Amino acid sequence: MKRILYYTDVLPLLSKKEAALDKIQRNLEIFSSNSDKIRVIWHPYEKCEEYMKLNHFELMDQYQKIIEEFKSGSFGEFDEQSDLKALADSCDAYYGDYSDAVYYMQESKKPVMIQNIDV
Repeated sequence: MKRILYYTDVLPLLSKKEAALDKIQRNLEIFSSNSDKIRVIWHPYEKCEEYMKLNHFELMDQYQKIIEEFKSGSFGEFDEQSDLKALADSCDAYYGDYSDAVYYMQESKKPVMIQNIDV
C-alpha cells in the first residue's frame, strides 16, 4: 500500500476560505474511496489553527470538524510531528500545498503534485 503525504498550509485557508475547506473535504473523500490502494498521511501546517485564531477565521468550527471526522476514519493518519524530512522519507508520494516536504520528496525522486484550490 502506497503512503501519500497530504500537506495543507494555512494561507489557502485564510485567503480562499470556504473554497479551501471544500477542496480539503473533496480530497479526503477521494483518499477514502481509494483506501484499498493508498494510505494518506495528512500533515497540516503546524501553526495552522493558531494563525486562524489570530486572523479570526470564521470557519474554524468547520475546519475542526473535518479534522475530527478524518481522525475517526480508518483510511489515514493525522500527523502533527514537526519533522517533515522524516515524514517525507516515510511516504511514497506528495500531494498538497507547497512546503519544505516538496523539496525532500524531489530529492528522493518521489512524485509531487501541488494542489490547486480552484480545480
